Amino acid sequence: MNRIYFDLGVFTYWSEESLENKRLVSKDGVSVSDEPVPGSSGDEMDPGLSDMLRHLHSAGYELNICDTLPSADIIGRLDRFGIRSFFEQIITGGSEDILVKHLVRFRGKDDFSLFVGTNEVVICAAEHSQIPVIAYGENWMEYRRRAMAYALSPIEIEDRAATLSVIHEVARKTIEKKARVLGIDGIDFAGKKFFVKKLGRYFDLLGKEYTVLNLEDFHRAVEETYKGEDPGESYYFNGFNNEKLINEVLDPFVKAGSIDKVVYCIDSTNDAFVNERHYRISPDGVMVLLGPMMFREPLLRYFDVTVYMRCDYKESEHRASLMDTPVYGDDPLEVYRNKNIPAQKMYVQRHDPAKGRDFVIDNSNFHRPVLVS
Repeated sequence: MNRIYFDLGVFTYWSEESLENKRLVSKDGVSVSDEPVPGSSGDEMDPGLSDMLRHLHSAGYELNICDTLPSADIIGRLDRFGIRSFFEQIITGGSEDILVKHLVRFRGKDDFSLFVGTNEVVICAAEHSQIPVIAYGENWMEYRRRAMAYALSPIEIEDRAATLSVIHEVARKTIEKKARVLGIDGIDFAGKKFFVKKLGRYFDLLGKEYTVLNLEDFHRAVEETYKGEDPGESYYFNGFNNEKLINEVLDPFVKAGSIDKVVYCIDSTNDAFVNERHYRISPDGVMVLLGPMMFREPLLRYFDVTVYMRCDYKESEHRASLMDTPVYGDDPLEVYRNKNIPAQKMYVQRHDPAKGRDFVIDNSNFHRPVLVS
């Protein structure tokens, strides 16, 4: 069961976009004042929230209220907004401990739960119940760093919920399987780093130890990467020093069950092994290894759980063009088109990296990843 809990403050808050639209309508399409429209944040509800509730309900989420207000006050406000029928449970309590008891009682072993709002008591209860928080409401700025994510509009609440539900599935399987090495593969700019950052926050919430390794730290010297006439083919065969990764990190970790080691990786500016990486993973920790073209030998055998992130090549080029600092030389897009994309297409054609994976995630729309399988 997937459950989302809201505090009542969510439904008394209007997004800036909705407020602006209301101002335009109230002025016959002409914006002549920056003053809020009277009654727009208390007596009426942002219409985008009604759409959001319908969409979430249609997607199979059980919707609930969790607040510190008395039940009668909550029901009265829901009735006034005309949204009471969307909610299965109304959980209320004047203290964090009471709310934790309710939240834990409703939560099943495999359930995904999420809290949306900015009620500090409920946020604390959610954290102690290992429930991620999306900050949304009048005081979202105050809680955005404590929260797993924040949203600025109702549609963004849907986006964050979709993202976190996918992350939950990956985290749950990793923990249940007692995986030691979790692999996250995908073409460049598929969103692997962003996904791993969110996954790490979720592991933190669940109390799961983890250490992130990036295959990019084990790339080869430039002259080896460009060996041969075809840059794409050369990158496919010679782009990464898998032997160094295996000999210095993966084999020692798998054999000993833990690792506490400094590894010196190559610096692309001078091809010297001067980049220091300290990998420390306890027997209870999981290694999260991310990178492109990994689900082939010799690396494939080391993964206990595998995630492949799909992304349209044109979308990945667009994301590459938005980088503030070029990462592939003076003309990063040309290098990306002529080297990285051809190599990764070769990899997909030869190995079909989505086949047999534990999870395949379509991340072409990075706002809302879709769990394909």
